[in-house]
Amino acid sequence: MNRKRIALLTGLTLLAGAVVNTTNPLRNAVKNDAEAAQIKTNLKPNSKYPDIAKKLDLTSMEQYSSVNLFMNVTLKDFYVKESSIDNYGQSHLLLAPLKTSDQYFLVVTKSAKTIKKNDMITVQGFMNGKTRIDNAQIAAGLNQKYLNKKVVSLIADNLSL
Repeated sequence: MNRKRIALLTGLTLLAGAVVNTTNPLRNAVKNDAEAAQIKTNLKPNSKYPDIAKKLDLTSMEQYSSVNLFMNVTLKDFYVKESSIDNYGQSHLLLAPLKTSDQYFLVVTKSAKTIKKNDMITVQGFMNGKTRIDNAQIAAGLNQKYLNKKVVSLIADNLSL
């Protein structure tokens, strides 16, 4: 190889290594999302976060594709079916509109207050599609009976107990 090629390859290798080491979008995104949720005593209705019950049919979320489930919403007075805290201090909340409902919403957030099973909670945040409860959620402490259940994922901006 000639000197120009060697210099070019060395420069590109150093540049690529520096970019990869300084920017890890997944780690930074998770950190920012986890710190975004704030516990408030009372959440006021907000036009930025419309009530999900007025936008979507909560009895059958199966009718919506994952593409349609990207929007800001308020989950008002939802029932906490399961709650756990992982090794990183993040709360994993499995929510349902009613105590008897089998339509689930998953919120993973950092919370200063303890949120317990059977609590009623209001969440303002961004729905980001459908997913399933996987082994990582079970390892974080969710009940094994929820493994592979379909859920709608939500990134919480504000929480109210």
